[in-house]
Amino acid sequence: MDRPTIFLSSTIYDFSDLRSALKDYLEDRGCRVLASEYTDFTRPLDTHSYEACLKTIEQADLFVLFIGRRVGGWLDKPNKISITRAEYRRAYQLAQEGRIRLLCFVRAEVLDHSQSIKELAKELSNDPALTDSQREKFINHPTRAMDDAKAIISFIDEISRNKETAQAVAGDGEAPIANWVSSFSTFAEVRQALDPLVAHGLTRSQAAGRKMLEVQLIEFIARLGPPRTKGKIFNPTQAVLDLRTTLNIQSDQLLSDITVTSEVWNRLIFLHTFSARAKTDHYFLSATLNSDLLLQYDPKAGAYIETKEYAQLSRLVEQSRRFAPTVASDISELYKHGKKVVRDGHGQVPALQVIPVIGRLLRWVELIGVAKSLASSMGERSLKEFPSLPRTPIVDQEAQLEDEELTLDQVRQFISDHD
Repeated sequence: MDRPTIFLSSTIYDFSDLRSALKDYLEDRGCRVLASEYTDFTRPLDTHSYEACLKTIEQADLFVLFIGRRVGGWLDKPNKISITRAEYRRAYQLAQEGRIRLLCFVRAEVLDHSQSIKELAKELSNDPALTDSQREKFINHPTRAMDDAKAIISFIDEISRNKETAQAVAGDGEAPIANWVSSFSTFAEVRQALDPLVAHGLTRSQAAGRKMLEVQLIEFIARLGPPRTKGKIFNPTQAVLDLRTTLNIQSDQLLSDITVTSEVWNRLIFLHTFSARAKTDHYFLSATLNSDLLLQYDPKAGAYIETKEYAQLSRLVEQSRRFAPTVASDISELYKHGKKVVRDGHGQVPALQVIPVIGRLLRWVELIGVAKSLASSMGERSLKEFPSLPRTPIVDQEAQLEDEELTLDQVRQFISDHD
């Protein structure tokens, strides 16, 4: 993703703290921020500062507007056009050309006050004892919420574009674009609106950490050695699950021979050949679990909580630990039976020699699937959790294992319960 450039448009006096905090926040996430009170970006030096601001907007990918209680400097005072409003109009032209995106915020108290002023104006218009000038004086009297109600309300109406929307609904013209108006009271509300538009709100260290983890997961998958056909990797998960279902080994067959066709035998040997070469190294993944990279801060709880990505990485580490000590089965004995199976098209094979092979295959494909879903989510895709796979090659033992195996949620509940 290219480094996004963001233009901050607002009156500076009443938004100085917000603009400063937002500039730091966005730059920490790799953005380039254009704010007129700073001198860290290129601007035309041969034009007036107002014209320079309007020209600078063309450098931006995202135009962020804040409307508060002050109008600010005038570009055209007789027509009540402030420099901030002129900046918005230039940005809107660029948005219509598809060259920029707009995000407009209005302080909640200002938006509420604007509605109160409109209601007051409606009420005063029905009072015959007042002249037009008196009504204008009442309505536009400076308050702690607005220093020029008429100009600010007109500006809010312009960005909401309700008249244009109503005309479009009536079939007169096209619907306006970018007419969302976000009310805000806190910095967190502004941040939450911006985060999806600027690299998912990641800091540079977080983005770098996720990229590093993505590379490590790709290398992890490569060491697992999934099968390739015609130079393209294919996911062996369904093939392994189908093999387990076809063999359908039951607990009362552990000391018996099972019937295997040559087709099933060839699939078994093919998949086993790849899983036998698999190598895992979960130690670098464990290091990520010890960091806050995949944790999310919950301000209500005042603590970091696990994300779905963290849970999937924990699953990957645990499966890797289980897989690492297992040694690819010596199937020389199986090959003896295999000769007859291949020759006759079917044959008897000891279940105890097949079970370890299927068990390793299940862990192998789970490692591939979980690592693949995690690596994909380290980019801009949302996490698609890899489904749980059977715990055992023995089909009728699965339900019993599910009942006996503790889940992490059960352990957490056990810890939180007071005796």
